[in-house]
Amino acid sequence: MTIEQLYDAAKLRVRKTITDDLDEDVKRIADTALTDLERIGVDPSWLKDPSDPLIVETVLSYVKANYSIDSSAYAVLAGIYDMNITKVKGDGKYFAAAPEPETEPDPEPGQDPDPPGTDPEPDPDPEGGGDP
Repeated sequence: MTIEQLYDAAKLRVRKTITDDLDEDVKRIADTALTDLERIGVDPSWLKDPSDPLIVETVLSYVKANYSIDSSAYAVLAGIYDMNITKVKGDGKYFAAAPEPETEPDPEPGQDPDPPGTDPEPDPDPEGGGDP
């Protein structure tokens, strides 16, 4: 997930579907959550292109709590954010560099990149006899 996709998810979390000047407010709140995660020791590599579900949910819960119009819900929403922060703090993996995303290895030279049974387009003439 890119930062822009995170901002879009944050806008959806607060049920904001139109683009207007308030988009910058949502971005500012999301950036504050990312800064808070870095403040508690989360390695910046987890925050650059956040895709870890706990990191994403932590940011989105912070946005929801701090962008909410319903002030009676703030305590509950802030509590959810605090619970997510506790979960992040409790998992040591976030304090070291994030693992590199797994990618498919390139095929060896001379190796068929599409093993049998995985060809995206089947051969229209499997017998190889040409036109009838």
